[in-house]
Amino acid sequence: MKPKIYNDKPLKSFNPLVAYAGVLFGPPSFITNFKCFATILKEFFFLQYFEKFHILHIPVVHVDHPLDKKIPFTPSKVGIYLDFINLWVRPLAMLVKKFGFWHASRLTKKWMLRFRKLYQSCGKIYHFRLTTTDRPNYKEMREFRQIHALDPHFLCVPSLHVSTVFLAWGFYRKIFDEEDFTEIEKQNWEKELYDDALEISETVLYVKQHSVNCIPAALYVATSNFPELVSVEDARKFISEMFTKPEGFSEEVALQVRDHIRATFEQYLEAGAKTKNWYEPIWEFLLSYADIINREEI
Repeated sequence: MKPKIYNDKPLKSFNPLVAYAGVLFGPPSFITNFKCFATILKEFFFLQYFEKFHILHIPVVHVDHPLDKKIPFTPSKVGIYLDFINLWVRPLAMLVKKFGFWHASRLTKKWMLRFRKLYQSCGKIYHFRLTTTDRPNYKEMREFRQIHALDPHFLCVPSLHVSTVFLAWGFYRKIFDEEDFTEIEKQNWEKELYDDALEISETVLYVKQHSVNCIPAALYVATSNFPELVSVEDARKFISEMFTKPEGFSEEVALQVRDHIRATFEQYLEAGAKTKNWYEPIWEFLLSYADIINREEI
């Protein structure tokens, strides 16, 4: 079957329900998908709720930073924040339309293998220390009531939100190069994914689900475990383009935020080059970021 061409169609125009109803449960990728969903339950939901109900007793570190308070709580951005799943699902729907169900399902399997590995990689941190931040007890919007009900807020460092969207951009960039896409499709869709990944990553601070300390760890996890998809230079560029149009705070504060994220990311890289395991620099950061000292400074 000759691939269809969608030069003028943005990824946001593809219905994610096509992917949910099709490739996520299709034969070529079903077993991989099932294992991935099981890992997500284990490393995200079960881990947090077992801690919440005192079945687990993993130490919890508060990772708030003074810069967090300089970024205004912006509830209107919650819709963007919650789009992080559809960011990688919509392209799967596009693959179905462009290549057909069977080939799209095979490509889905490639993504889900990486997605599962991402949760397992973050689990190396979460099982060592859980992390949290102060978030507003805001219940005016349904979305926040759902977030607070479903997310006990113990998995802040690294931010799975940021790792996921950054990795998804890198994954699809590779797919665009390997598969039969037009140059216009490649350029348009890679830019759309990159811009959306940036915007979603910024919202983790606007909606107070994360601290500035959570972002560099997320990028470090991605570049350390998926160098075939995202490079250190990709992460540096990503950081340099965050908050270039700050809303509700100054350019000076935006520069301070970028500098902090960049410096912490570089510290992880430098330390990681000297350790046996990639995750040891984040472990060391969490050990040194003592709860009582942190709270006194803030």
